[in-house]
Amino acid sequence: MDAGVLAETWAWFADLTVNQALPGIVNTVVLTMVALVVTGLLTLALFPLVSTRFAGPWRRRGGHLLLVIMRSTPEYVLAYIGLQLWGPSMLPAIIALSLHNGAIIGHLMGRFSSALPALPERLRVVDRYFYEVLPQVYRQFLAFLFYRWEVIMRETAILGMLGIYTLGFYVDSAFADLRFDRALVLILITALLNIAVDVISRRVRARLRLRTSFDAA
Repeated sequence: MDAGVLAETWAWFADLTVNQALPGIVNTVVLTMVALVVTGLLTLALFPLVSTRFAGPWRRRGGHLLLVIMRSTPEYVLAYIGLQLWGPSMLPAIIALSLHNGAIIGHLMGRFSSALPALPERLRVVDRYFYEVLPQVYRQFLAFLFYRWEVIMRETAILGMLGIYTLGFYVDSAFADLRFDRALVLILITALLNIAVDVISRRVRARLRLRTSFDAA
């Protein structure tokens, strides 16, 4: 291949990397990590609503209804509503991803905590939460959270099509400008980023011996 062609290709790739790929990767990772943390906090607040260890039958029905609505509403719809309210920023995406994934993990955690061996109900609710139930479900909580990490990363990238400056935003812009070469490279970078997160998640779960099964033993 001609040296001039190689030089032009390298210049094109360097420009794409510096001006689009790297900013997109940084924004995608930052948004993913913030959404992951908020998802975890929301999960810890939501799972008692559907757990037999904290709520009676009627309260659990209300909790189940709330979580069904939250996890059944696509995060793209939630993000679009947020964009109309607050404009294009990371905030709508964080709220959308956290509500959707927090409801999913909260539902699973509620089922898992309900399967724990029953103990005498002498503790106050706050003490039961922090000193009895949470220590027993914390490893399962981490397992579910790491399991959803790759999903949140993928959804974060796609939400760029709504105007949030993640990799998906630059992919969408490349298609809009009919720059299919740029779009292909950015899609490959997005795929590699998701693969990397999935590998890290699997290794962390294996290292910490975290499982996503409902085996409470």
